[in-house]
Amino acid sequence: MIGFTVLLGCDNSSKKEGQIQESGIVAGGFKQTTLGNCDTVRNQGVSIRMKIWEPSDSGKSAKSIRTLLAGKVVERINSYADSASIAANPQAYHDAKASFEVFQKNYLDFKKDFPDAPGCWEVALEGDTVMVSSKIIAYKLDHYSFTGGAHPNSFLSFHVFDGKTGEEKDMKAYVSDSVALLKIVEAAFRKLENLTPDVNLEEVGYFLADHKFFLPANYIFTRQGVLFFYNPYEIAAYARGPIEFTIPYQELKGIIDMNDVF
Repeated sequence: MIGFTVLLGCDNSSKKEGQIQESGIVAGGFKQTTLGNCDTVRNQGVSIRMKIWEPSDSGKSAKSIRTLLAGKVVERINSYADSASIAANPQAYHDAKASFEVFQKNYLDFKKDFPDAPGCWEVALEGDTVMVSSKIIAYKLDHYSFTGGAHPNSFLSFHVFDGKTGEEKDMKAYVSDSVALLKIVEAAFRKLENLTPDVNLEEVGYFLADHKFFLPANYIFTRQGVLFFYNPYEIAAYARGPIEFTIPYQELKGIIDMNDVF
């Protein structure tokens, strides 16, 4: 097994550095870690690659965000392991290296049962800020994986941290009128997909919850507006890929209080 960790310096963008300082976070950088190895010659092996931006100063909010991000990374890795394997190595509940060891064991057990199965098992996680203001840190976590099957899988999640405390907040807490938001998002979705209001979404192949349109699980603040992101399989088939669009803030007046964001 091969593993290394590198903490890179802060983003070179002076704009981003200024925004980080506004939030109470002094500095940050990318922490890169690789565990395991994919042997591309023999087409076997198991690896986890992580490139996670995190605040690097010693303040309370920075420590809180680092702890939360570390927990999310471990949770993602453990999603590929069975509960019995994790219970047998309880450190895997808290530590990425221990989580990798469980992931690797699951791969080796699989290879014992199916020795001729080709392909490496891989997980790649990349985290970075989307936007930083004086009040929030908007964050994204990209997730790619391949553990056999017809194709790899990928999905993106968004997270909002309080700029002063480091506490994670729910995007719903910023929405004052969820009914109005849903209508605006559906209109934007139909416009993107070139669908008129009278088109039945299910009849043309989209997946709905209880036959009703729904907000994506992930949406986030950006400088331009609120970015809405449907992951593959969330509302459409895998082949369609992710569906994303941004709604400008001026269209969300009375729905989102900008004083809570900027």
